[in-house]
Amino acid sequence: MKKNSIAIIFILFIATFVNAQVIPVGFIKSNDLPCIPGNQAKALNFSGSLQNYASLPSGTYFSGDFTIECWVKPTSHTNWSRIIDFGNSTSNNVVFATSYQLTGKPAIHINGGEFFANSQIPLNQWTHLAATLSGTTATIYINGIASGSSTLNVPANVIRNDNFIGRSNWGWGDDAPDATFDDLRIWNVAKTASQIQASMNRELTGNESGLTAYFKFNEGICCDNNLAITTLINSASSTGSSYNATLSGFTLNQTCTSNYVTGKVVANNGLSSTRPGTSAFQIKQDYPNSVDGVYWIANPNINGGVPFQIYADMTSYGGGWTLLNSSGGPVAPLSTEIPSITSLSTRGFLPRSTVIELANISTTVQLRAGPTNNTFTYVTTSSDIRPILSLRNTSSAYNGAGTWHNSVYTSFVPNLGTWTWVDVRGVATGWPNMFHSNGTEAAVHWIPGFDYACGITYYAGGYYFSTWIK
Repeated sequence: MKKNSIAIIFILFIATFVNAQVIPVGFIKSNDLPCIPGNQAKALNFSGSLQNYASLPSGTYFSGDFTIECWVKPTSHTNWSRIIDFGNSTSNNVVFATSYQLTGKPAIHINGGEFFANSQIPLNQWTHLAATLSGTTATIYINGIASGSSTLNVPANVIRNDNFIGRSNWGWGDDAPDATFDDLRIWNVAKTASQIQASMNRELTGNESGLTAYFKFNEGICCDNNLAITTLINSASSTGSSYNATLSGFTLNQTCTSNYVTGKVVANNGLSSTRPGTSAFQIKQDYPNSVDGVYWIANPNINGGVPFQIYADMTSYGGGWTLLNSSGGPVAPLSTEIPSITSLSTRGFLPRSTVIELANISTTVQLRAGPTNNTFTYVTTSSDIRPILSLRNTSSAYNGAGTWHNSVYTSFVPNLGTWTWVDVRGVATGWPNMFHSNGTEAAVHWIPGFDYACGITYYAGGYYFSTWIK
């Protein structure tokens, strides 16, 4: 480290094998799995012998309190090896690195002050590193356990102009990481040990409060030809694509060096409450062979983050659809609000608050109907922003912003083929009547006036109606 620079430096370093590393209760060490495209989370390997790195755009990533965390797997220890380096040229920078002068102890340096952790961390093994600044107290965490703290200065600069993953503001040298990174997260808040432990082993939704930048490193195929990939996707919804990173100098072709490789943070498959997905779409993307049925998902804004069950269609129309409601027309039992829908034959609708949060991470709405609960004779799909905005809206006003009943607010048209909008009650009670056209009792959305092929009318109670989202 150049001592004559004015620096705000956040450094996490990787070292020689640890003799007595403390592992928190519930932390599971897992052996690497073979690269299985689509079914296994990826990571990005940085070769210390190559000038491979990613450039981040200028921006305010944090001011004052912060947390930076990442899973790291070092092959060797290089000097001041950066995971991330924020700054304005060579001064006033914030560095998150993997090796402090080859000592193997994580360290943090802010505005001329620095300290390193009490413990070393091993080579060729995944370790979770984090550092926080709360007021003037800086703390380093290894696998979610505090490993030293000190009083350091508060970051001075707000706008970071020269920002990198895997290299230094000073150019190229012995600070190039020889390590693999997974799930790099930057927060504008100081997280506690329990908060770090609660989420470090799973992927985030991206809309967590205080999350400024989030890189999953899931863009490529493990050890394959990834030459077409030039961008690391920022999955933090608060900043989105404006904080995407640009790759530079990576091999990305038929090798496991300087390329995408097997990761540490496995995408949750939703098959249990301990591995909840973030949505049916996420599960389908990460596990393409998923079948129709019940899955567990978790959202920090639903049920306080406690996992809950949904019904997902993983095969029709590309798969990845979450069922929001289901009804069978004006025949008892009518549709009622229930916390989860776990069967196509269930007549019910998810709570409005749940729908809003699911819509916040979705882009497409689909309406379906058919003579049985699992036959979709009529289907219409819209990726127009207006249906999503309707689902995200809290308004309960009849014909208001939370409805698409007369096509004023969405791309769904009043009449499409044999479909006809019907509004009998004219009263908005509960979210189905807020955004569905049919106001008959508690039944839901649009209806076929008459199915000429089957000879069934809606009013005979022979049709099922459902709304899906992804």
